[in-house]
Amino acid sequence: MHSEASKLPDSQTEQENIDAAVMWQSVYDTLSRSIPANFFNIFFDSVKAKKYDGKQLLLSADNDKIVDHLRNRYLDKIEEAASHTAGKSVKIALLHEPGQAEPASESSAVAAPSDLDKITINPKYTFDRFIRGPSNEHAYAAALGAAENPSDYHNPLYIYGNVGVGKTHLMMAIANRLIANKPSYRVKYSPAETFQNELYDAIARKSVNSLKARYRNVDVLLFDDIQFIAERANYIQEEIFHLFNFLYQQKKQIVISGDRPPQQLATLHDRLQSRFQSGLIVDIKAPNFETRLAILQRKASEMNLSVPMEVHKYLAARFTQHVRILEAALIKLQFTSQLEKHPIDLQMTKIALRDMPSESNGQQVSIDEILRVVSRTFHVNEDEIKGSSRVENIVLARHACMYLAKNLIPTMSLKGIAEAFGKTDHTTVMHAEKKMIELMDKDNSLRVQMEELSNELKF
Repeated sequence: MHSEASKLPDSQTEQENIDAAVMWQSVYDTLSRSIPANFFNIFFDSVKAKKYDGKQLLLSADNDKIVDHLRNRYLDKIEEAASHTAGKSVKIALLHEPGQAEPASESSAVAAPSDLDKITINPKYTFDRFIRGPSNEHAYAAALGAAENPSDYHNPLYIYGNVGVGKTHLMMAIANRLIANKPSYRVKYSPAETFQNELYDAIARKSVNSLKARYRNVDVLLFDDIQFIAERANYIQEEIFHLFNFLYQQKKQIVISGDRPPQQLATLHDRLQSRFQSGLIVDIKAPNFETRLAILQRKASEMNLSVPMEVHKYLAARFTQHVRILEAALIKLQFTSQLEKHPIDLQMTKIALRDMPSESNGQQVSIDEILRVVSRTFHVNEDEIKGSSRVENIVLARHACMYLAKNLIPTMSLKGIAEAFGKTDHTTVMHAEKKMIELMDKDNSLRVQMEELSNELKF
């Protein structure tokens, strides 16, 4: 009996193959950000997309063990990523297609340190590719210092920040710089969750001493996402404590990342918190508007994706907290553009991303952002707006800023708004709002302009 695919015209089959490849690339990129790299590369790199008909994505691999492992452990995650990409429910079918030699199993990969290290350090995460801004410049400088002068720099170095702001990028940038400049150095990057899984596996295999030796035989240890160490994993925390002490006493560089400062990690034992607080602690905040724009433009360029500036601005204004969300938005746009054969524009962007929750709201607007957009629109220097000049166009820009601040930052007092623009009396803001309303009633173009500015800031 012929398969359904064989009944399709060649053009339709070819289109389904193209659609499947586009869909799988998006799903692959999404999964790569949530699955530990040492497992991800082993189990997903050999997967190929065969067919996508809008309801089901057919995937294949040349190893039956990989197919079984994906079905048993990752099927739900793959379907979730595919459904998110498509904006509707998508089922996953997995097919074994014998071909190349059998790759290593997950457990054997964990047992091979040299292969593991090569897999887990992503060569794309470098200092040159890290977009710097006011939100991350201290963390960038600290990470660069640890890479240039390991063990002579602050030790340990602890980097913390919310999910998706660039902690892992900096950790791997340290590794890549050391690999390039100090090839004799033994560098070990390990997500905390991976270390925990490795230790459990070593206990089962009765090879704990071998694992300890591997982690202690390093010059630089990069320990990512420490918050994922389980609270009741007393043995795990005990081993981390002894590993930390051993490397510290040997003057080996230790770099740790977490989503909070050490003292706020309630799941960690007190003595681990104390050790992590003994060196330099730096944070990474959510990137500001300009940094988000730069990140989007760099990522779009790397993806060879043509994105209009108005779309970049829309994305940078709508997604304010996580770099990964910005990247996910671009991947979704790339998928939609290729699937619908339509260039990316603002209307298509709003439709394609309608299911992605916005991270911005009125609380997120800042005085600096208001100053930036008003300065650009009215062609007035920000310092002049905050100054005392009575030149007509400068006064208009100042009034526009106060009007927007009063309407978009409800938690800010009138006195606070006045002080932000170099004034002391709260009635200055009330006067500015009244004046802007009068002007907008007389000048429809000014009203439209102010509405556009308000929408840009709110998004």
